[in-house]
Order: sequence, then structure tokens, then C-alpha cells
Amino acid sequence: MAEYRRRDDQGSEAGTHPSHRRPLEVIVDERGVESALRAFKRLVLRDGILRDLKRKQSYEKPGERKRRKVREAARRRRKQQARALRRDNGRP
Repeated sequence: MAEYRRRDDQGSEAGTHPSHRRPLEVIVDERGVESALRAFKRLVLRDGILRDLKRKQSYEKPGERKRRKVREAARRRRKQQARALRRDNGRP
């Protein structure tokens, strides 16, 4: 799976925005084009490229942007708490 990654892999550090990274690179090997296409789609989904493109298709008012960011932060917090709860329930 090492060949299905970003070319530099340095953009995954904290504080970097996905648009500031180098382009994606997927190498087609003996597994074929279908496998490379699936890997490319997985990388695009993980980086949130499509989500950003859809969001930037139209203008977003500053108030809407703030509300969206609050909603996203609350969602991340809930997911983090759910993971912590599952992790703690697994222990005696």
C-alpha cells in the first residue's frame, strides 16, 4: 500500500491545509487500473477534496461559515467522546 500515498507525505502534518499540499499520485502496478482508481478515490475522500470543492461552489456568508464551523466542531467532539466511551467500556 506504500505506492498509494501523497508524493511527499509531508503535508499530513498538523497545521497544513489540504490545498497547500502537492498533488496526489497513484501508481498503476500489476493490480491494474481499477485498483489504482479505488485507491485514488479513497485518497480524495480522506483529504476532503470533494467536500471543499462543493463548499466553494457558491458564496458562503460569514455567519453561515461560523455556524458550519461550530457544527463541525460539535460533531468532532461527539465522535471523540463516543470513541473514548467505547474505549473505556472495553476495559474492566
